Amino acid sequence: MNTIQRLLSNTLLAFLSSVIVKAGNALLFILIGRQLGPAASGSFSLATTYFTFVFGLSALGLHEIMVREVPARRDESGRYLVNYLALRLLLSAAVYGLLLLGLRLFAPYSDTTTTVIVILSLAAIPEAAFSMCQSLFEAHERLLTPLLASAASTALKLIAGFWLLARGADVATIAWVVPLASLLSLLVFAPGLARLFRRTPQRLPSRLDLGFLRHHLSTMPSFFVIQLFSLLDYQADILLISLMLSEDDVGLYAAAQTILLGFNLMPVAVRTALYPVMSRYYVQAPDKLAVLNDKISRYLLAAILPVATGVTLLAGPIIGLVYGPAFGPAVPVLQVSIWAVVFLFLNVPHSRLALIYNRQRDAALMLGVTTGLNVALNLLLIPRAGIVGAAVARLLASLALFLIFYAYTQTRITRVSLLPSPSRPLLATALMGLAVWPLRDWPLLVPVAAGVVVYAAAVLLLDIVPQQDRVYWRELIRRP
Repeated sequence: MNTIQRLLSNTLLAFLSSVIVKAGNALLFILIGRQLGPAASGSFSLATTYFTFVFGLSALGLHEIMVREVPARRDESGRYLVNYLALRLLLSAAVYGLLLLGLRLFAPYSDTTTTVIVILSLAAIPEAAFSMCQSLFEAHERLLTPLLASAASTALKLIAGFWLLARGADVATIAWVVPLASLLSLLVFAPGLARLFRRTPQRLPSRLDLGFLRHHLSTMPSFFVIQLFSLLDYQADILLISLMLSEDDVGLYAAAQTILLGFNLMPVAVRTALYPVMSRYYVQAPDKLAVLNDKISRYLLAAILPVATGVTLLAGPIIGLVYGPAFGPAVPVLQVSIWAVVFLFLNVPHSRLALIYNRQRDAALMLGVTTGLNVALNLLLIPRAGIVGAAVARLLASLALFLIFYAYTQTRITRVSLLPSPSRPLLATALMGLAVWPLRDWPLLVPVAAGVVVYAAAVLLLDIVPQQDRVYWRELIRRP
């Protein structure tokens, strides 16, 4: 399998893994809400937020460093896994302990909610181990095992959750399925790790090495700052809407963001598959790195433009189909927010280049600037435009992040433009839009199918996919 084939395959596997986890969590939340009511679902949702912070603040960039370092040192994989896993488990346990202390000192919630937070946040510890195993497989560009582990964890949570709900269990009891499923899913990695180390003999012993960890600690603070700003950026709009508007506004805004969940996972999947390949090329074949980035940038632009345009044109029917007419105010939020995803897509190669070239400190600074901009814009626009103002703030912050990273990579890393010419994808997207617009009031499947057919034909006619790349596609299709 050549690089393009493996990249496409890994992108699909990473996307499926993310979708399985997110969809499983969403379904468990829906089941709790339908069976136990809004108070219980609120406790579960708040506990999930605290789990996210415990898990994220204990990460310290170890996942990203593993994926960056191991591709060129696969014969040291065991050494990296043992040391990073030990450090990650220690950090997650420490942050979890701080959470317990904070809940005990301040007691801001009811006893039930506090209990659910304590139980569900415990999952951050086995999830830390899961993350380190996952990062090792990503570094080796073998994403099937993490996909199977994610599927196992999600299946266990849903089966156990549904069984407990059917027997009248309360939300605190159901919360236990999350850490237990995370712990049991680690067993899926065992045979995969055994196969991986059989194929890759290790040059150094796989044991704890404090000198090794001290050597790597210097790069971790910058990754921690990146993680912190990412968490704040992701939560800022919902938090500020809840403080400045009503719960109904939070629900409407969240409805639009939930529809965008799948689209937001797509750049994450591309990043997951692309990062180890770029890291390997940086060390072993620097001349191929620019070629790869050029291909990826062109395909990302060609893939996201028609999606964003289609969602914009069909936002009304989509919202109506999923939520019903009462959620009509979420339509403009969806129409604006989808374009923030465009800039997340286009920023993938630039953000990865900054990390590959060991510029994570600069990346953290740039992310901090745009996170501050996002918060400031939300404070400015929410009182004036409500939830649409929050969507505009996210769009402008995403655009600023893309422009800053693009300017940085152009001036500090490479002189080669990583921004593809948009003329042909824009023309193909315009043709698709002309076909979709008169069909927007038809059943949703009709305009979607028309848009896919017209855009696919335009891609072929305008030669958006070069002839040499079509060979890769034909090889991929023919491959059993």
